[in-house]
Amino acid sequence: MVSYVDVSMKLLLIFAGVLPAYTCQAADSFDTKLSDAVIAVLSQPNPYHAGRARELQLSLRDQMKSREAEDKPTVYLTHKKFQGKTGMWTVFPLLEKLKSDPKVSKWIFICEEETRIDLDKFEKFIQQYDPAKEWFIGHALKDKESTIIHHFSPPEKLTFPDFAAGFLLSVPLLKNMLSRWPDDENFRADFSIDPKHELASYILMDDVKLTDAPELCLSDRGDNCVTYVAQTFPSCGEPINDDDLFIAVKTCEQFHTERVPVVLDTWAKESKNIEFYSETVDDSIPTIDLGVPNTERGHCGKTAALFKRAVTNENIKNKKWLLVADDDTIINIERLKRLLACYDPTGLIAIGERYGYRSALGDGYDYITGGGGMLFSMPMVEKLVEGCKCPQDDSPDDMIIGMCLKRFNIPITHVPYLHQARPDDYSEGYLSRQIPVSFHKHWNNDPRAVYRLLKSYDKQEQEGSVQTDKHTEL
Repeated sequence: MVSYVDVSMKLLLIFAGVLPAYTCQAADSFDTKLSDAVIAVLSQPNPYHAGRARELQLSLRDQMKSREAEDKPTVYLTHKKFQGKTGMWTVFPLLEKLKSDPKVSKWIFICEEETRIDLDKFEKFIQQYDPAKEWFIGHALKDKESTIIHHFSPPEKLTFPDFAAGFLLSVPLLKNMLSRWPDDENFRADFSIDPKHELASYILMDDVKLTDAPELCLSDRGDNCVTYVAQTFPSCGEPINDDDLFIAVKTCEQFHTERVPVVLDTWAKESKNIEFYSETVDDSIPTIDLGVPNTERGHCGKTAALFKRAVTNENIKNKKWLLVADDDTIINIERLKRLLACYDPTGLIAIGERYGYRSALGDGYDYITGGGGMLFSMPMVEKLVEGCKCPQDDSPDDMIIGMCLKRFNIPITHVPYLHQARPDDYSEGYLSRQIPVSFHKHWNNDPRAVYRLLKSYDKQEQEGSVQTDKHTEL
C-alpha cells in the first residue's frame, strides 16, 4: 500500500508543476492484481445461453492477450466448471465450492452471461478496496414497496446488487458468511425466489451492507463503466410463426367474467392459436372442460390434462411450442415469438422464470414459476406426459414439473424477461436494463395498463430509445 509520505511528496510535486496530476496514486489504492480475482459467470447449458456466456469469456481472453500469465483473472462458466450441480444460480452452493479453490485469494466477482467487463477498469476498481476487510460491492437496487418476491421485507431494510452488473465479494466476507451456512435458523433457505435479494439479506446478518458502485453499470455503457449489460433483449433473427406456438390459458368459472375478458381484450388478440381451460364450458369465451374439477391451489391435474390434450389433439400436436399461462398473466405475445427464435424446438426445453426449492442448499430442484408463463417445446410436453404424474389434482403444477425435470436430468432454461409478479414488485433499476415479456397478477393494479406498458417498449425499440438506468432509485 502507498504510504502517506509517498502521497504527500507526489502532491507537492504536482502543485509545483513537476508531475502531471494523473500520476497521483490515491492513498487508498491497494496492491491488487487481476490474478487476485476469480470471475464466476452464472451461465446455463442451453446452447443459446452457453453461447452468450462464451462471448463474455472470449472477450475477457482477448483483453488478457497482452497481459503476463501472473496478471490474469481466473474465469469460470458455472455450467461448465460445476456441471450438473444444483443451485449455482442462487450463489450459495457456488460460494461453497469456491471457498476451497486455491485460486480464490482476495476477490470473487460474480456476474451473468450478459455482463461485459473492461479488465483495465476492473483492475483499477478492485484496487480501491482493502481485500483484508469484508466487502460486498455492487450496483445497488432498492424496492419501492414491500413485495412478495422479497418475502415482504421492508424496503428500507437493505439494498441488493443487480447480478447482471456483477458484484464483488472479498475473501474475509466469504469465510465469515460461510462459517454459519447453512445452519443459521434465522435465515429462510427453503425457497429461492430472487437470489440477489436473498444473498444481500444473508450478508446483512453479518452487519455488512452492500457498497453501492454505480460504475458497475446496467444498460448505460458510459466511459466510467467497469461493466455493462450487453443487451436488453435477445436478437436471434425473425420471430417464430404464429402457427408454431399454441397458448393454453388456465381459468375457472369464478374468473370467466373478471379475468378472461382482460385476456381477450389484450394479448389474446396477438395469436389465433389459443384455448381457455376451465371446469365448465362457457361458449361465450369459449372454454374447454378438461374433466378436472377446479382446485383452490396447485392445478396439477388441470395442467396434466392440457398437456395430454396438446400431444393428442390434431390442431395442437404439430405445433413447436406450448405456452401455459394463467388467466391473470399479462404478456406480449409478439415479443415472446422473438424470444423463442433463440431456441431449438426439437430439443427437450422448458423455459421460464426460475425459482428453486432447497436449491440454495444444493439438494433441491429448480422449477418454472407459473405466473409469468411456462414454455415447453413439444418434445418436452411429450416427455412430461409420458413420465410425469400428479400426486393429486391440487398439487402445485410448477413444482411437480420441476421435480420431474430434475429426475429427467433436464435443466430449467431461465429467462429474465418473464415475471411472476407485478411491475411495482421489481426495482426500477432492474427493469430499466431489460425489455420485459410478461408480468403477473391483477391485484392492486390495472392489468390493461400493464399490457400497454409491455406494448410501449415496441416503439422504444424501433426508435432505439429504450430507457436506461440513471441510477436514481437510491
